[in-house]
Amino acid sequence: MPATPPTRLSTDTKLSYAIGNIGLQMLVASMSFLLMLFYTDVALVPPAVAGAALLVGKVWDTVNDPLFGWLTDRTRSRHGRHRVYLIYGALPLGLAAAAVWMVPPGLSPWAAFLWIAITYTVFDTVMTLVQLPYQAMAANLTHDYDERTSLTAFASMGALLGFFAGSVLMPVLVRTAPDASTGYALAGACFGLAAGVAVAVVAWRVREPDATAQPESADTRAAWDSVRATLRETLRNRPFLMLVGAVGLVRLGLTLVQASLAYFVIYQLQGNKGDLPRFMAILLGVVGLSLFAWKRVVDRWEKNWAYILGLLLCIAGLAALYGVGPGQQSTVTVLLVVIGIGMGAHWIVPFAMVPDTIDHGHMQVGERKTGMYYGLYGLVDKLARTVATVLVAGMLDMTGYVPNVAQSTQALQGIALMTSILPALCLGLAVPLLLAYPITRTRHADIRRSVGAREAGAAGR
Repeated sequence: MPATPPTRLSTDTKLSYAIGNIGLQMLVASMSFLLMLFYTDVALVPPAVAGAALLVGKVWDTVNDPLFGWLTDRTRSRHGRHRVYLIYGALPLGLAAAAVWMVPPGLSPWAAFLWIAITYTVFDTVMTLVQLPYQAMAANLTHDYDERTSLTAFASMGALLGFFAGSVLMPVLVRTAPDASTGYALAGACFGLAAGVAVAVVAWRVREPDATAQPESADTRAAWDSVRATLRETLRNRPFLMLVGAVGLVRLGLTLVQASLAYFVIYQLQGNKGDLPRFMAILLGVVGLSLFAWKRVVDRWEKNWAYILGLLLCIAGLAALYGVGPGQQSTVTVLLVVIGIGMGAHWIVPFAMVPDTIDHGHMQVGERKTGMYYGLYGLVDKLARTVATVLVAGMLDMTGYVPNVAQSTQALQGIALMTSILPALCLGLAVPLLLAYPITRTRHADIRRSVGAREAGAAGR
């Protein structure tokens, strides 16, 4: 019988686990906020070309997330089921992340398409092989309902520091170079190195509990049947589907903001590229301060209600952004404070909810398969990110965006919609799903008792 994870985790384990999120989210943030701007305004790739190239990687993502999730569930290694991927993935992740920011100058549109599609697909594949097992480790480190929130709070603080580095420090590093192209290449290399080291720290310091892996099969057809069976079991988990649907909508909305914000600040607000790090520092600083408050809220409320409250605050702030005009930096600052408080809930609550849905699936089928759950969760998350990036690229192309010049009224209208109204709508659509989410603190205790009774019965036979 698998060893039962400890109810309480040491502070050292939580801090070490959080370090991994610093490196991973550093990469996520830099690409969410700056990659499209880098392609259009520095590498001078047409927006439609860049968007189409990024989409190629996500087509592969529709296969690799569930497949890699199934693979980690069946992995047997002396290093652990998930930790082994962190050990051998740290260096490739750093190299692949750096390559994304190194687009050779003067490429034709077709050559630029191939370069972006190949480098980003390789990066995305390695990122999945590292990030998915990293996330799945959290579900197995503890089964306690509230201790998961505590671990998530530590991981969220690490994610916040990573987001700060990716969105605030990267533009600063770029400006220290003699030109933007060199600056992005050097910053990308530094970030890739930092991410690799962060993942290596988790592999070194965090030990996952022993778990019995599924037996390997030499029959390829049997293996694919196992993939399909595991996928079917996961898709029958109603609380998980409701949660991942809500989180996907929220991710779509927030990525629209992230991908559009640089254009909004530079062209709609008529600021300069130095304003973006300042605004991001304000936003992420508020998110960081709010995490402590959200931890207390989640300890007293049900998780879904805390998440809904955060989304409503975000919606109010985002909708108000639509009316902001040139030079209204102080108004943007106030709205970012409101949005940041709301975003704090998204940084902590859903990641504490996923393991609870996995427990529900364990109760349903009698087996604990974290990999497939995190594979599907990661798939929806990354598809939402890609759809948002492609939507922003399409908007820029359709509204006649021209890099590095004053924009037309039509282009500014498109940028404002992508930064405010559409994201607010996406977050609003997530609220009904969260209202219907069924796992409460009491319900989770019942689930754990049912699983424990089943395991005790199996051990007694």
